[in-house]
Amino acid sequence: MDSKLMGVIEEQQSVQFTGKLNVLATFNRQFLGHILFKDGEVIQVRFNGHKGLKAFYQLIIQEYSLQSFDYIVEPELVGEKERQIHYPFAVIKNKMSDVLKLYRESLKLRPPENVKILIDAEFIEDTLPCTPQEFSVLETLTEWNNPHDIYQNCTLLDHEITMALVSLRKKGALKILAPRREQV
Repeated sequence: MDSKLMGVIEEQQSVQFTGKLNVLATFNRQFLGHILFKDGEVIQVRFNGHKGLKAFYQLIIQEYSLQSFDYIVEPELVGEKERQIHYPFAVIKNKMSDVLKLYRESLKLRPPENVKILIDAEFIEDTLPCTPQEFSVLETLTEWNNPHDIYQNCTLLDHEITMALVSLRKKGALKILAPRREQV
């Protein structure tokens, strides 16, 4: 996948850049996040309230979904203590195509935004085995119950959240509440 972001990152790697790459919304120049580089390595990403690899892949997914961003390079002193990403960029880039493929496949399974998702109390009592991804989604569901908030606040990638929701639904762990229809 060729993207504007990948071109900018590869350029910063080639010059061993240290500093910040700011991510701005194209239409209003609002600050959405940043990518920190140290000697050409990506060491930290923050985007739309996310951080680390989730933030990076969310940025890639949104750019893939035809959202447009502007990128502003800003030299800055960056210390090793700011590192959140420990993988070489080549590893992150290789995983990117898998993440995009899984994201595309999971879109058709994503719950509609107008439902509420609740944990079925009987599931908690049954103590059925739960994967780490399912547990993470259940943990998120203790505070948020609409799909937008679940996807925004869970630390998993979007496709991982979707697949955990599908799996939990098959296990009978979730109750899905549709919105009330208005009486005519």
